[in-house]
Amino acid sequence: MEWMESLHFGHRTVPLMNKAHRLESRRRLNERMKEMELDLEFRRKWKKTTDVELWSDAAIFKFSDGTKLYLNIS
Repeated sequence: MEWMESLHFGHRTVPLMNKAHRLESRRRLNERMKEMELDLEFRRKWKKTTDVELWSDAAIFKFSDGTKLYLNIS
């Protein structure tokens, strides 16, 4: 069973599937998201994000057009 959570960034919230099942991974993702606040390209992509999968050292952002972004959080 997956842990369904949500990930909030800017004015949007998307579903987060925490496949790592570890609070440390979630903490690192939150820190990495704060670092991405000034990244204009990421902010544009965030508007098209449908959901996020969180693994132990990576987050996979899935977009409405079917593409994915792998974000290293380690």
